[in-house]
Order: sequence, then C-alpha cells, then structure tokens
Amino acid sequence: MKIDIIGSVASGKTTLAKNISLKYGVPYYEKDNIVWERTANGDIRRTPEERDSIFYSIIDKDNWIVEGSPRKNLQESFDACDYIIVLNIRTYIRLYRVFKRWIMQRSGKIPYNSKPTVRFLLYNIKWVFEYDHMKKELIRSLSKYGEKCQVFSNSAQALRFIDDKF
Repeated sequence: MKIDIIGSVASGKTTLAKNISLKYGVPYYEKDNIVWERTANGDIRRTPEERDSIFYSIIDKDNWIVEGSPRKNLQESFDACDYIIVLNIRTYIRLYRVFKRWIMQRSGKIPYNSKPTVRFLLYNIKWVFEYDHMKKELIRSLSKYGEKCQVFSNSAQALRFIDDKF
C-alpha cells in the first residue's frame, strides 16, 4: 500500500493517515516533518539534500502513507503511489478545525509541532483561504493521474475507498 494524502490545513490528512496506518499496519509520514526538523528550540528547515534523502528513503519502501498540504517539492510520491487521496473539505469546517486545534494546543490538551501562537493561528487561517484559491488548479493538474487520483469531501468516504481497494 502506497498512498499520498493531500489537502488544506485542517482537512483531516493526518487523522486519516493515522487511521489507515493503524488499520493496515502501514507507516505514515507527515511531509511537514520531512521538510522541517523539529527541535526543542523550534523548527529548522532541512536542506534540500536532507529533505530529499529522507523523502526518497520513504517512497522507496514497499508500503507507506505520506500526507501533507500540496507543495511544489515532494511530489515524486504521486508517481510512486497507488492512490492520491485529495481531501476537499468545506472551508467552514476547516476554519472550525483550525480554531479548535489552536485552542486545544494552547490549553495543553493536545501536542503540537509548531508553537500555537496567535501569529501561527493567523497563518493557518491564511493557508485555508490560499488553498481555496488554488484547489481547482491542483485538482486539474492531478487529473493526469486518472483513476489513481481520488477526491473526497470527507475522510469517511476516503477510508471506505481505501477499504474497498485494500
């Protein structure tokens, strides 16, 4: 099983990847953690060589799930995967999730990679709307993968699809 899950901030990519990973025993990887080295003093961007080395070592494996927001790099997984899962979740749901996650992280109820500052909240809101502006072009560009690319309006649909295929 080789799956790439993409979508906006707060679309449910990580949760879906975790659920598939638990159900099928396939490791999952967050693309953000490939791009960024997480340290106690904050995130440090990896060099392109470090990033690519980590990424290729993942997609060279027999089974994997990678997830992340669409980016210009780390797209080699599109060719290598069995399926590209696009989570096309409504904007108001993603905004609600951004606020809920931020509050939960600020209160210490859930862990975080990036410190939940007001500035980071504003970046997440910005990224929700940036995704909305580019998603038609994204989906159009992924059409070259044909049936390999599947677009879902919620994670439950995507999980049912995976269950049917694997």
